[in-house]
Amino acid sequence: RIYLVETADRAAAFELSCETEPVSNNDDFVALANLAVKAVETQDISSVDALKNAVVDGVKIADRLADVLVKIQENIDFRKFAEIKKAPNSVFGIYSHMKGKIGVITELAFEGSADEAALKAAAKDIAMQAAAFAPVALNDASVPAETIEKEKEIAKAQIENAAKESGKVTKPEFVQRQIDGRVAKVLKEIVLEDQEFFMAEKNPKKLSVKDYLQEVVAKQLGLSSLKVVNFVRFERGK
Repeated sequence: RIYLVETADRAAAFELSCETEPVSNNDDFVALANLAVKAVETQDISSVDALKNAVVDGVKIADRLADVLVKIQENIDFRKFAEIKKAPNSVFGIYSHMKGKIGVITELAFEGSADEAALKAAAKDIAMQAAAFAPVALNDASVPAETIEKEKEIAKAQIENAAKESGKVTKPEFVQRQIDGRVAKVLKEIVLEDQEFFMAEKNPKKLSVKDYLQEVVAKQLGLSSLKVVNFVRFERGK
């Protein structure tokens, strides 16, 4: 399961994995997870190793994990950890989907003054967006280069196959334009701030996440600026 923790100055996510669904509901598994949550809430944990080595209420988490492994006889481990340290004038949005199958943390930065509850509600909406549509990056600049190259290769192959089937010869510069267009379309689907904000009742104009926050939410709250500056998305087993 994915566990999410928020404190005054940071938010963190970690995965505690097991092999079967019933074990994730086992009392010992849940107690181990709760011990880890307490460690993250009270200590400066920044990695899986640091989490395992943390001591809470006189108990080292790695030792409790070893006890649970012996008792349950199933492969259980902490698989991943991520944190976001809170910046000035920012809020976190926290969303857990299907009892920890997916966990998302978003951070929105704002300029101006607004009700914190309203800001956190907007941040949670964006976390739900990320949970549902699985972005791989916050913006175009943060998309991994290998992802872009892979999409270019896919687009090129599709265009070349279509040309062979039609028997038409396409000029290289036209092929490149088609490749660029197809990659741009893919980026809008995998980049969080470029995705269309999914709540239709709040977004009748079908604005992107970036534009929705600035043109709708910021105006409603009287802010000069509101944008996503960070997010973490963990999915169980991935």
